[in-house]
Amino acid sequence: MSETTRRWAGTSAWILLVLASMVLIGYGLARSTFFIWAPEPALLDAARVGGLFIDAGCMLSLAAAVWSHLRGNPAWVTVCVGLPAVLVGWAALIDAHSLMRHLAAAVAFPLALAGVAEVIWARGHRQRG
Repeated sequence: MSETTRRWAGTSAWILLVLASMVLIGYGLARSTFFIWAPEPALLDAARVGGLFIDAGCMLSLAAAVWSHLRGNPAWVTVCVGLPAVLVGWAALIDAHSLMRHLAAAVAFPLALAGVAEVIWARGHRQRG
């Protein structure tokens, strides 16, 4: 296997990890969305399961940030890829049933995608010297 193929295989796996974290967080937010007091057991159970998806997505986002650092990506890419975990995870810890989680995702997701775009733009090369 050539060097270019190995580099793109690692880059593709990292990109899929970032996207998987965003999909899990997004699905968890969609599943756990209710903004009024809801004593119905079905809604509370859906919110609990959605919270688990959010937690799993945040763990994947942290793993992607660590991997980004180990790959030699610029610091801003590593920070942007880890932002969904930090912002959405923090908002979910503060209040598991508020719009703050959605606002955090609206801020963090475009930044994470910008980090992915930078890595693609650099053609998967290590960027630190």
